[in-house]
Amino acid sequence: MKVCFNGCSFTVGEGFPEQQRDRYIYDRLLTKQFGFDSTNVAVGGSSNHTIFMRSAREILSNKYDLVFTQWTALNRVWFYPGPDTKFFTNDQAYPDYKYRDFYLSAKEKKNFCNTLLLLNHDYSNIMELIDYCNILCALAETNSTKLVFINGLVPWQDDLVRPLTTDLSSILSEYTKSILDFDTRDDAELIEFFTKLQIKFQELDQTKWTNLFASFASTQTDLGPEGHHPGVISHARMANTIAEYLTNQSIL
Repeated sequence: MKVCFNGCSFTVGEGFPEQQRDRYIYDRLLTKQFGFDSTNVAVGGSSNHTIFMRSAREILSNKYDLVFTQWTALNRVWFYPGPDTKFFTNDQAYPDYKYRDFYLSAKEKKNFCNTLLLLNHDYSNIMELIDYCNILCALAETNSTKLVFINGLVPWQDDLVRPLTTDLSSILSEYTKSILDFDTRDDAELIEFFTKLQIKFQELDQTKWTNLFASFASTQTDLGPEGHHPGVISHARMANTIAEYLTNQSIL
């Protein structure tokens, strides 16, 4: 079975030196378990937009029987000031940035990125991610390609599929409260915006997801040998989760 794995640094295997990735990263573990002929096109730091574009490209290539798409943090943004440079707004190291005559010190870059992230609200990004999923599902069906989604860093919660009650404070998760600006809106506004979100979420084919509400990031229990990103146990657990999903959904 020809298989493509796509995603961000979690699927790249960052946190492990290159020579150890074949032993420990979840896509390699699955490849060995099921005998896949697999290709990994993941790129560290990818936004959901870039992940979407790569998955669409790989589906349209007609090279694969199955495409895994691991989604990342909702608010990641990449800018490309020139053909030979890129600017990542979620770079936590905040090094300075220079391109031609344009320069941002480390402090200026941090302030700029923090402002952009505040402007790039998760609410609309959730809507956009659902559209990405629906487009990929349509492409996969047209091209007779199987498609599986993996939640890498998407923080949405299962209140999106629970009935809304009048006790908004108890029914909504802290994350959902944050994206609805819970403390600054009245109940009517909260219900209006949350209902729109729930209606949009109903468009999502939840059967395509291996771990819809239990993101790889939220279930991570250990770190890689380089001191960052999921470690051996976390990757093994994710591989097992995906393997169980493939078996239960009779995908293979």
